[in-house]
Amino acid sequence: METIKKLQNEAVQFLTKSKLVLNGIDILPKEIEVYYYEVNGSFKDGSVHQNELQKNNKNHFYVHRWGKTKKDKYKGINRAGIDFVVSDNENVYYSYLIRSAQINGNMVIGPNKVLRSVLEASKLSNDKLESAKIEIVPVNNSFDVLFSNRINLGENAGKYLDNKLRAVLCDDLYRGNKYPAKEKMITDFLLSQKMAKEQKLLFAKEKLGYVPSVIRQLV
Repeated sequence: METIKKLQNEAVQFLTKSKLVLNGIDILPKEIEVYYYEVNGSFKDGSVHQNELQKNNKNHFYVHRWGKTKKDKYKGINRAGIDFVVSDNENVYYSYLIRSAQINGNMVIGPNKVLRSVLEASKLSNDKLESAKIEIVPVNNSFDVLFSNRINLGENAGKYLDNKLRAVLCDDLYRGNKYPAKEKMITDFLLSQKMAKEQKLLFAKEKLGYVPSVIRQLV
């Protein structure tokens, strides 16, 4: 649980404090999934690709491949995604799948669409995109970050399947975008918060446009 909490805290910092800049393109991540695997440690999440570009490759992109080396073939566009690499350690695979982002002011939902949009805006090939170092520009998004299970994980995830390692920035764009499991993320968040019922009703109404029954029924 300590590792999960640490990863969640770092995801919050990333979503609320970071803008990515590449070739003049502004990328504001809005929804990410955390992937972390310790080679010599106890946290071995089998859903991590364990591609060599996911370790000791901080501040670079990794475009999803079928194998574990940078020479393996890229996945087809419908199965592809783009990770921002966090690891600066040869023994730790650690990256964020960018599921949704604002790219040059345009909101893009879904990992495949994010990858296509970044490629089109940058006019770079997959390999050139991966070799480019990403500039991190500080921002201040003082919004809550909501967590849920990661989406469409396979059997490789094992005991890590239900870890809350998908993070979404609950900002002014949240209500108008079709993030998966929006209502559940809001209700889970509100049920965990110490705030008056009236505040919870207002928060749900603001972020969803309606109040879920589980929140209305709170004493």
